[in-house]
Amino acid sequence: MKNHNFISAALFAGIMAILSQFAFPIGAVPITLQSFVCALAGGVLGKKWGAISIGLWLILGMIGIPVLTMGKAGIGIFLSPVGGYYLGFVLMALISGFRSEEKVNIFCYIGFAILGLISCYALGTIWFMGYFQYGLGKDMPLWTALTMTVFPFVVFDLIKVTLGVLSGVRIRRALIQAGFRPTTH
Repeated sequence: MKNHNFISAALFAGIMAILSQFAFPIGAVPITLQSFVCALAGGVLGKKWGAISIGLWLILGMIGIPVLTMGKAGIGIFLSPVGGYYLGFVLMALISGFRSEEKVNIFCYIGFAILGLISCYALGTIWFMGYFQYGLGKDMPLWTALTMTVFPFVVFDLIKVTLGVLSGVRIRRALIQAGFRPTTH
């Protein structure tokens, strides 16, 4: 049973790697399908394995395989202004996966996906501001950081995480009905 969890995590790391190549740069942070995949991974695999799958994708990128946004790779991306958003994707998958194994109200799934998105935004924005403050010695007010890295993406991201987690939970139920039992441990 444990092997299918590793295979599932690797599959979602691959899905994330592929969909990370489709990015539309509109500022400091491009529009991507990564938030969709984080919520999808949480919905299908649950909190633990959803987070592991995104962590695996990050490790692949960290060791130099060009799987990150628009083919980026290497540890340097994690030391850049957007490094916190990459790390926040793990939180997003983790939180999106809460309660995915239970049959609860649809708004519960959406709520956890949105909470995951907010967590990613919070970590990413703090990192972004810290990069400017401590890395460049320049002040980056919160409102400016939010205007550059969050506000332009909120509507798209809300749609993506909602569709991602709802699709994920539906896929999870279909897998269970077909006899495949995704585990959360």
